[in-house]
Amino acid sequence: FGRTVQAVFTDEPALLGRLREKAALVPGTTGILAHVSAHLGYDFPPRLPALWDDDEPDALRHRRSWHRAVQARLETTYYEPLHRWCEAHGVALTGHPAEPGDIGHLRHFQIPGQDVVWRRIVPGSLSALEGAESTQAKCSSSARIHLGRRRNANEFCGAFGPQLTFDEMKWLADWLLVRGVDLLIPHAFYYSVRGPRVDERPPDVGPHRPWWGRFGAFADYAARLCALNAEGAHACEVAVLGLADELPWRAAKALFESQVDFNYLEARHLWEDATVDGEGIRIAGMRYRALVLDGIEPPPRAAAAIATLGRAGRLVRWPEDGLGAIDRLVARDVRLAPAQAAIRFRHVAREGLHHYLFFNEGEAEVRGGLEVAARGPRQWLDPWRGAALPDVDVRRLELAPHETRVLRVG
Repeated sequence: FGRTVQAVFTDEPALLGRLREKAALVPGTTGILAHVSAHLGYDFPPRLPALWDDDEPDALRHRRSWHRAVQARLETTYYEPLHRWCEAHGVALTGHPAEPGDIGHLRHFQIPGQDVVWRRIVPGSLSALEGAESTQAKCSSSARIHLGRRRNANEFCGAFGPQLTFDEMKWLADWLLVRGVDLLIPHAFYYSVRGPRVDERPPDVGPHRPWWGRFGAFADYAARLCALNAEGAHACEVAVLGLADELPWRAAKALFESQVDFNYLEARHLWEDATVDGEGIRIAGMRYRALVLDGIEPPPRAAAAIATLGRAGRLVRWPEDGLGAIDRLVARDVRLAPAQAAIRFRHVAREGLHHYLFFNEGEAEVRGGLEVAARGPRQWLDPWRGAALPDVDVRRLELAPHETRVLRVG
């Protein structure tokens, strides 16, 4: 353990078992009613009919409360024991929880992770920015930072089908990397795809693929950017509030399209290990000068921190306050002229240098002026070739569709 076997992988624990997920069943176990009532702070049994009957008062609220209490129980009975066992045996717990926004469960992973599967995120689709699945990369990378972990992972390409192309695989990797993922787990490499094996959650991304000859170059490319994310300190001053099992995406979409980087902050941090004052939030080496509330109701235990931030004018209520409120609190790190909604970026500081990772997530070429906050000599790097681009204008951003470059400053 810890050398050849570096991690134990858990994959989407399902409380009812996968074959029962769509049935009209509610998860529970011996003693669950007492746990739910204690977790929620009120007597839940009189509200039990609301779990099935839409006509019950506040049915949706009670179902949500039940779900959160059961997820909290899953932490104590499943994830916590696994975490302790792995820690005692010198091995990491990794893999991923059941849902893309389950950031609370990730606190028990030595290597927090998520997974892009079933073509839920694809190039040229709104899925890259909209819906719960669009939050998953920032979910694991934010957890990695705030929990003080060294890496965060994503199992990607699983069940994308045999039609998966090389360009699509690279786009998925870039989608993850620019959001801070630093350990990629392509799904999957099969010894054989003979007979029915070809349908075991395709595609095979290994030697059976027609583009296998290019995989070595792809692996080197991914390793360079994973190292940059893993070893660099993230530069970011905006946090978006989330709950243990819910991360909002509407404000995140606007921030991505406006080149305002952010991390998701699980609400528990506000009363457990963050320092909150008139200047913002300090946690794990990060300093957030703006906290975005996007449809998330902060838990009662966060009331004191929320009040402090409110008095200091550091709360941004989305969409009422909008980007203008963030701009008044946080200086822009990147400015593009003209505006480019398809560009994503990540800024990390490493060995005294600033590195800006730029990814053209869209389907059209991007050309325009570029300004960044970091000061010093600039140089463009091509992560695919692992080489500098000395003849490229450092004051302009020019990217083909799905292309990634790194601007080094300092």
